[in-house]
Formats: sequence, C-alpha cells, structure tokens
Amino acid sequence: MREDNIKILSLLDELEDVITGSSRMPFVEKGIVDIDEATQIINDIKMTLPKDFKDAQWIIQEKDRIEEEAKAEYNRIIESAKAQAQYMIENDIIKREAEKRAAALLAEAENHTRYMKLRAYEYVDKMLYDMQTDISSVASSYIQPMNDYFAEVINNINSKVNNNRIEMKNLAERVQLSDANVEDK
Repeated sequence: MREDNIKILSLLDELEDVITGSSRMPFVEKGIVDIDEATQIINDIKMTLPKDFKDAQWIIQEKDRIEEEAKAEYNRIIESAKAQAQYMIENDIIKREAEKRAAALLAEAENHTRYMKLRAYEYVDKMLYDMQTDISSVASSYIQPMNDYFAEVINNINSKVNNNRIEMKNLAERVQLSDANVEDK
C-alpha cells in the first residue's frame, strides 16, 4: 500500500474519531463536532490526494494554450496572405496572378490551420484519455472504498436515528396509555 493511501486512511480514521468522539446531546443520537478540526482533517486529505488530480488542471490549460497558438498561427498566415494579395492587386499587370496566389495561400493557410487544430485535438485527446484512465484507477482504488465507508457510516447513523424514533413513539404510546388509564379511573 502506498504511503499516500496509508496517510489518507489514517486521516479518515482521525476524522471518524472526531465524529464518534464528539459530545452527545441528551436524549438524541446527535453530536457536536469541532468544525475547525474536521475541516483541517478534510484539507489534509485533499493535500494527500494523488498528483493526477493536479495534472488534470494542467492538461486543460495546455489544451487552451495549443488552441490559442493554432488561432494565432491561422491569423498570422491570413494576414500575411492578405498583405501579399493587396500588394499584387495594386499592380494591374499581375492582378490575376495575385488573385490566384492569394487564393492558394488562403487555402494553404486553412489547410495548415486544420492540420494544426487536428494535431492539437489529438494531443489533448491522448492526454485526456491517459488522465481518464488514471482517474478511473484512482476512483476504484480510493474514492469507491471511501464512498462505501461513508455509506456504511450513514446507514449506521440512520439506523440509530430510526431506533430512537421507534423508542420515542413507544414512550409516547405509554404516556397516552397511562393518561387513558388515569381518565378511566
């Protein structure tokens, strides 16, 4: 078991101790938890999470950067093509040649831009696929056991609350029966 896993389990045990060791309110199964202590433990758990969660944000930023570079390259090529076309248009003798070359440059720029976008999307897709695989692994190794544990804790609490409700109903029925017995006499 990795050191991070052990640290997370230790912190969860500590959080459980804070919750189970909290002061109890009379007549109900509710406790008073030190919010600062519980929040600090939760923050420690977040800090111990694997590096993959932090890498996800970098991948998203990298995707945005690559898209911006592709757009800038596209705009630069378009501006270059427009400038060259304008120069050729100004010369009446080579006007037709300028129109042909401008169209060719524009098509080349669009093809190059499409190619750059496609490569950027393929790169980001591979990075996201790798991250998705890592996140799935993390989810099955860490998150699911934590969810199972929390579900068990919640079910136990719910069971205790239900038992208390039943006990309260029984007490209320006894009070009603004793009141009815007093009235009959």
